[in-house]
Amino acid sequence: MNPQSATSREVVTTPIPPAIAEEIETFETEARRCLSGELSPDLFKPFRLQFGIYGQRQPGVQMVRVKIPFGGITANQLRRLADLVDRYATGVGHVTTRQDIQMHFVELKNVPTIMRGLAEVGLTTREACSNTVRNVTACHLAGVCPSELFDVTPYAKTVAYHLLRNPLNQSLPRKFKIAFSGCTHDCALTPIHDVGLMAVKREDGAIGFRMVAGGGLGPLPRMAKVLREFTPMDELIPSIEAVLKVFDALGNRKNRHKARMKFVIDKLGFDEFKRRWEEAYVALGYSRPSTQPIRLLEHRDQPVPLIMPTRNGASSVAGHSTNGRQDAGHNSLFEIWKRSNVIPQKQKGYVTAVIRLCMGDITVDQMRAVADLAERYSNGNLRTTITQNLVVRWIAEDQIEAFYHDLVACGLAEPGADRVEDIIACPGTDSCGLGITSSKGMARALAELFPSGRVPEDLIGVNIKISGCHNSCAQHHIATIGLHGVGKRMGDHTVPMYELHLGGRVNGTAKIGQLTVKLPAKAVPAAIAHLLAVYRRDRKIGENLPTFIDRVGKHVLKDELIPYTIVPTYEEDPTFYYDWEGEAPFVLEDHGPGECAGGALEMIENGILEAEQELYVARLHVEKHQYAMAVNKSYRAVLAAAKALLVTEGLDPSTDAETFREFDNRIAQKGIVPALYRNLAGKIGDLGSKENTEQFAREKMVFAKGFVDVCRAVTEQMGKDLKLTPLASVAETVVTPALVAEESLPTLSAPTSAPVYDLRGVACPLNYVKTKLRLEMMEAGERLEVWLDAGEPIRNVPMSLKNDGHKVLLQEPLEPEALHYRVVVEKVGE
Repeated sequence: MNPQSATSREVVTTPIPPAIAEEIETFETEARRCLSGELSPDLFKPFRLQFGIYGQRQPGVQMVRVKIPFGGITANQLRRLADLVDRYATGVGHVTTRQDIQMHFVELKNVPTIMRGLAEVGLTTREACSNTVRNVTACHLAGVCPSELFDVTPYAKTVAYHLLRNPLNQSLPRKFKIAFSGCTHDCALTPIHDVGLMAVKREDGAIGFRMVAGGGLGPLPRMAKVLREFTPMDELIPSIEAVLKVFDALGNRKNRHKARMKFVIDKLGFDEFKRRWEEAYVALGYSRPSTQPIRLLEHRDQPVPLIMPTRNGASSVAGHSTNGRQDAGHNSLFEIWKRSNVIPQKQKGYVTAVIRLCMGDITVDQMRAVADLAERYSNGNLRTTITQNLVVRWIAEDQIEAFYHDLVACGLAEPGADRVEDIIACPGTDSCGLGITSSKGMARALAELFPSGRVPEDLIGVNIKISGCHNSCAQHHIATIGLHGVGKRMGDHTVPMYELHLGGRVNGTAKIGQLTVKLPAKAVPAAIAHLLAVYRRDRKIGENLPTFIDRVGKHVLKDELIPYTIVPTYEEDPTFYYDWEGEAPFVLEDHGPGECAGGALEMIENGILEAEQELYVARLHVEKHQYAMAVNKSYRAVLAAAKALLVTEGLDPSTDAETFREFDNRIAQKGIVPALYRNLAGKIGDLGSKENTEQFAREKMVFAKGFVDVCRAVTEQMGKDLKLTPLASVAETVVTPALVAEESLPTLSAPTSAPVYDLRGVACPLNYVKTKLRLEMMEAGERLEVWLDAGEPIRNVPMSLKNDGHKVLLQEPLEPEALHYRVVVEKVGE
């Protein structure tokens, strides 16, 4: 920990609102139960995530994510953050690409104290993680940008606080991201968001937002499409709520990898999605703007008075003089910094200064110093940026040099803000449990290629973004040069690798970067140096790097970079088998083949666990008189348990309605569960019910608990054959399972006489469960030809069928590319 440095002001606090104090007390109680062993970590996990507390790859410590809507933070709040990071974390805060601020290596026992400290200055961690609306972002220049149509700040703030703790936002299928931009430069990157809002003005002078929907990065990136060309201000909130309602109803809740809203649009088609959105909008008629116009939240960000010259010609503000503060050498460094880090505002006489943070990191002493500077030179307001920096606005133009020298004193005067040397990187394996490679180590290795303030002018407009895995937290898909970490097995060893994406961007015509080559981590700097050399060798006059990449194309650049993809053997050069800054050989976890049945059992167990988690949170909401949220969680518990049992039928429904329908047809009507649980949709009720009494909430919770208990009991008496039987020892009736209808891919000719079961596109373990169910309906000695995808399906399913005692007679590719396989299996009798 760093000793607390002296600051010019103490932190000013206000009493915590009773509802928030109670919320924190609830978290504290449950955290204590978890630490004492009374509550399992698995049950506590979704509750913890809902409060913005994320587990790290290191056991026993947490990452605390603080929401900073639109990036707006005061000097007072920054000082409080510094105090908390100093006392309970590592002494270093981290600004994220969603304008949040994180602290790492926090012990769970200290989290409630941190929450209270944040609440006293108007900050929260609530819904910064989990399946919720994440931090609402906005351009950091909103209100001062010379190009903006209007200031989007009050709209971003209003939407953020309207959705915070909103029952609609508590149990979405997956995370949901919203961004606001004030001009066509689109600094907030609206096309990569679930909902993106761009300021527009109609011909009649009315202002509003161009609304796009369905964007997102991650393993399968998508650019958002236009949902509404002009959204009037008073229809902004109901328009967003209607999107959330469609997503909540149709999002895939079983497969996290297909749960984002972009996959709902992929499945429905955008026209059908838009029709569903319009229906949802009409259903929200109570909030139509004709009866309830939008009420904007205020964000005070007035300028400080412009500085008047003193009699001796120097300038001063509140006694702060710039006279005699520079020499010729310092002045040249100042000019370099000013060119990249200072932006003229649309308000004459004022500028905005960008404080460049190395990959978003800032020490507590620097936080306190910046807080002081924001009050000394400006109005005490700052903004975080999606490029992991801080900005101070409303600095008088003739005070910017004095401001620079004060930044030098606290080690924050690096030039090159938002240029190629300002590399964006996620935490990677430093702390993230999902990280594969050390993205920060990679960024530090690349820094030698791009010295601050000395990068050639031909790289202006170029950016580099590095993610430690495919989840794209650093947004590598939209970078000129994007990298994301993977691993590759080489004999008995594993090599840290990066997939190189080239030509991504959002400004102008949005474009996902093209995956060009996969490079060993240690070869990345040399490969990028060669890429730049090729650009300078072959470019046309005046052609920038993004345009060059578009013109030359992926294949030419791939050929140039092939030599850098070669990995020597471990004996030839073991350094390739260590990550950047790694002290031990690189490793990846492995899960062996032949585990389909175990995977299906795990899906069922996880579904029941999810139901129990939802019930647990429902109980907490009832105790705190939050009845609408309790009803929501009870509904989700029933849904999760029903889905768990449907795994035995080889089904993974992607919508609530489909889940309830299939459960009734395939489980309830067979007598597997008591008749009370037939017609679940009618029994548990519409999630959108406005009923919010304690009695109603308790009734729903009691029903949900009974249902989950029954489903758990049914699964506990189920064997590894995945056969469900009624809770009674003998079933009254036996119903033959209906064959599962499949959406087949284009038909290929089969060389055998066996019937074909096309399971291309069906992932493990459901492909195994479907095959198992089909074989159960066949006689011993009969054969079945199964079509499977390459990869895990062809590795796992045949092995699992052999484990069940069946004979695998044939296994071969369906086509020369070996993207799919045929497996002929002969059923062996009981």
